[in-house]
Amino acid sequence: MTANFYGLVVRQMLNLIAPGLQSSFGFSDLQLGMLQGLGMAVFACIASYPMGWLADRYGRRLLLAIGIGIWSLSTILYAFQDGFGGLFAGTVGIAIGEAGLIPIIYAMIPDLFPEHRRNTANLIFYGGSLFGAGIGMALGGAMLEWLAASPGSLPDWLAGVDIWRIAMVMIALPGPVFLLLIATMPLAGHGSPVHAAQAAAPDKAPGFVSYAQAHWRTLACVCGSIFAMAVAMTSALIWFPVALPRAFGIDPATVGVGLGTAVTAATLIGVSLPGIALKFGRRGGLTPIKATSFFLWLTPLPALFLPFVTSPFQAYTVAALQGAMGVAGSALMPGIFQDLAPSALRARVMTLLGIANALAFAASPLAVGMISNFMTGPRGMLYSIAIVSIPSLVAAAVLMSLAQRPYAATVRAVRSPFPGEEV
Repeated sequence: MTANFYGLVVRQMLNLIAPGLQSSFGFSDLQLGMLQGLGMAVFACIASYPMGWLADRYGRRLLLAIGIGIWSLSTILYAFQDGFGGLFAGTVGIAIGEAGLIPIIYAMIPDLFPEHRRNTANLIFYGGSLFGAGIGMALGGAMLEWLAASPGSLPDWLAGVDIWRIAMVMIALPGPVFLLLIATMPLAGHGSPVHAAQAAAPDKAPGFVSYAQAHWRTLACVCGSIFAMAVAMTSALIWFPVALPRAFGIDPATVGVGLGTAVTAATLIGVSLPGIALKFGRRGGLTPIKATSFFLWLTPLPALFLPFVTSPFQAYTVAALQGAMGVAGSALMPGIFQDLAPSALRARVMTLLGIANALAFAASPLAVGMISNFMTGPRGMLYSIAIVSIPSLVAAAVLMSLAQRPYAATVRAVRSPFPGEEV
């Protein structure tokens, strides 16, 4: 969690220093978009599977430590660049270092926790990631404000140095500490007997291609559901700060406070709901994938009211309810992937989760923006968000429902002591 939090601080800082980069280099909005969008999302997506492959082959703890080292070094080198090319290369380095972070950590959790505690561990890490993004933004902003307000407290040799450069060096400094902590983290075998048995005989494990060919229906339905859900949630999160000032004439800072409160409430509720549902629904045969499907079917209901909201408070309420159901469904996704992945392929299979989210992050802003071009009036952006979000949420629920039967077959095959055979 601390390593992930550190990565979130680095990522949020890249967004916060954007005005400083424009001031220093005169970058256009397109160039900033390439640094923050293309550099991060595309290259993180490209590097994700190779990092997972290396982690499965040479050790997940080792690759996690190497990833931290790569993005720490890239962060500090970023501070010394004097042009777009160097900054883009630094962003790519940070993206490559972070590419394996989430998949590798989720791949390690079954090795660290027995099966009956694994969902709890997943939910704690997932919730910590959501809160960490907000805390990372706040800490990064506080650091930049302090540097801007206290130039006299800095050493003389830093006089005249751009604030964004100093900030990037400061957040890179803890990197070696996190690297050592991860590299020396104990990995005692507390995982489930099934996973332990699989790990003991990696030579019998199928290759990723043959595994994907055998279980393509499961992977297509689950990954498609994740992609559709991420498209809807990203659309609302990115465009609400634009849509609400247009629709209601309120200040963007006010939207930030209101939307931030709604997101925080949604996170608290959404992370709590899966554990409660599984605890009380276990006797009735409620499984994580059934619970995920249930929450995903609830998610489109609040979104249906978005085109009809008449006040910012109503919009925040819709965002909070939709977000809570979306978080509740998404929080169980890592556990679903852990169940359907053979131990020897787990990091590689987990990368599909990150790739689906990255593709959605790239697609959803474009889709809303294109539809908004054809909408007139101050509420056009709200309508555009609804047009993209509602079908996407329905698609996510349908795909997760369709995934249940092939998913059960995949889990039986994965848990078989003889790979390629079902029990």
